[in-house]
Amino acid sequence: MRIIARSKRDRRKVVLKMPDESFRRLKALLSEYGFRLDALLLDLARVESTDVPAVSDGELKSLSEEVSRLEEEVYKLEGKWSPLRFKTYYIVQDNRNLSIQLSGMIAENKRLRKTLGLEEKDWSEVEELIRYYLNI
Repeated sequence: MRIIARSKRDRRKVVLKMPDESFRRLKALLSEYGFRLDALLLDLARVESTDVPAVSDGELKSLSEEVSRLEEEVYKLEGKWSPLRFKTYYIVQDNRNLSIQLSGMIAENKRLRKTLGLEEKDWSEVEELIRYYLNI
């Protein structure tokens, strides 16, 4: 089928070429979903390029099967990923709690060493790890 739309003001025109079978299927889909043909044609005319490669039913079916297979694979991967994310969240929370406890113990150790008059230890590496786990 060939559809030609002309402008009222000047000599411009838009030509849409479509196989008859595709046009019949398009019309059936439009009526099934409640769209108007003239609105679709206007939208197609506004698009800069309407060159759509022809796809056979076999190619369409194989692409549909591939999409289904890939969706299945995504769901399987999500099933594996979800528990890992859940475990990671709780490990991070545990690390934060342990960092807070360790920070308190270091502060207590520093206070006791100062009280007892012992030399101070260098806790800079440990404090750096604490900052990392507390996201400070």
